[in-house]
Amino acid sequence: MKRIYVIISAVLLICISGFAQSGNTKIFTIFTSGGCGCTGSGGAPKTFTTHEQVVSMLQKACPDIDFIVWKGTNPDGLTEIEKNKDNYHGMLVVGELHGDYRLAFTGLPTIVVYNLWEFNAGHPWNLFATGKAPEGSVLAGGIDYKAVKILNAQLDRRNTCTPAVRDSMFNDLVYKIKLIKIIKELAETRILMVTNSVDENIAEVNYRGDINQSFPEYHNLNYTQKMKELYGVEIVRVGAEEFYEACSKVNMREAERIADEWIKNAQRVEVNRNEIVKTARGYLAHDALREKYKCNAVSTHIRSVAAGDQLKDRYNPGVGLELGFKPRGIMAVCQNYPDLLISEIIAYKLTGRHSMFGDVMYDAANSVEIILHCGIPVYIYGDERRLPYIIRPHAESPVRDKPDEPGASTGMTAEWPAGEPVTIWEMHSLHGKIRLHTGDVVDGHKIYTGGEDIYNIMCTAKVIAKVDVKKLQDQFMPSYYGIHTVATPGDIRKQIKDMAVLLGLKTDESDK
Repeated sequence: MKRIYVIISAVLLICISGFAQSGNTKIFTIFTSGGCGCTGSGGAPKTFTTHEQVVSMLQKACPDIDFIVWKGTNPDGLTEIEKNKDNYHGMLVVGELHGDYRLAFTGLPTIVVYNLWEFNAGHPWNLFATGKAPEGSVLAGGIDYKAVKILNAQLDRRNTCTPAVRDSMFNDLVYKIKLIKIIKELAETRILMVTNSVDENIAEVNYRGDINQSFPEYHNLNYTQKMKELYGVEIVRVGAEEFYEACSKVNMREAERIADEWIKNAQRVEVNRNEIVKTARGYLAHDALREKYKCNAVSTHIRSVAAGDQLKDRYNPGVGLELGFKPRGIMAVCQNYPDLLISEIIAYKLTGRHSMFGDVMYDAANSVEIILHCGIPVYIYGDERRLPYIIRPHAESPVRDKPDEPGASTGMTAEWPAGEPVTIWEMHSLHGKIRLHTGDVVDGHKIYTGGEDIYNIMCTAKVIAKVDVKKLQDQFMPSYYGIHTVATPGDIRKQIKDMAVLLGLKTDESDK
């Protein structure tokens, strides 16, 4: 059992640098039945894990989670939740629920545990999955239940299974409980959004508005309210002038020190040092604004370190986001797509790995999907290992072919290892869903053998994955789902689907 716990702890990475903490996660815990430990049908068990022992085991496995155990009746427990819902981050219901299932539908992320050898009458799994009662059924508390945020788990409290199976059940429950902690931490996220104008439409490239592709009135207000409603995430918008002011106050010696560190760690550098120092300057300006507004995540659409749009001031943030913020546990994206930034935050909290944000292209002839941008994570293993990277001129610079000239700016190239699984996904708050599929990273040099360096085509960074292109293309709707996505190293399909349930979102598996 100890070995399994270590794996779970390493995967979930509860304490993450750069994110605000506001006390332990509080989970309302209620035992609704005896757990098959009574002397009823079939007789008393030879051994039995009591309510107190279950809580003690959970507390040991989750030391930063408080299990608030309800000692009263089920109806009184429901009343407590209805009156004081804001005091809790989630629900743990252990045992049967007969007829009135409202304890499972409080709107809080909820885990319902089936005690093995209890009759199934109190576990309507279809209702827990859909919130909808089949036509003609009779339910107390209403025909349908709303706020479906329920995951199921199971325990063998009579200890009839092999130790390995019992451990698997318990660890599955621990894993799901820790998802509630991630949701609680997600609600502590404040995104610094730096834009050219505070009136700029949020995600205006990835979301084209209504059916006429025009932005509805109050789009930004609706978007920010939806983020707060679904995740508790706040967005702090800052305009370009404030960013330029922050740039003017940057300690240039510190910018040079950081730039030289990035240069030293690079496999190769193909751009003038001054451009890398300018990138470090922009990174420090963003960091100063992040601290000023007490934010723990960053998105930015800024492309200059000073007003006037002069070529010498041209700046692209990707290198600073990948080599500056992300190694500190602060997720950051180039361009203002809060849903995709939240996707990266969730993936990091689940795995400790950094994700790549980028545009999407499909190559049907080679059955590959290409995610491309000018920044790419180099810490993809969830530990200190770093991929080799190259600092290059930015793809959108008008002097990209003259790397020693001012304004070449910076992009980067790194190659994710071929053969490794990758999850390609994105959240869509306005649609109330998560879209995802998986694939395997391939070596682009073995596919595109025409002699041209594929990293000189369009963006400087690419993740190329073997996927079911036909299925993905048949669902591709850029005006509805946008043209950007997130690529996370590893196959985390199950974790994302479980998170979607607890967040109250639907999941579209676009490769099924």
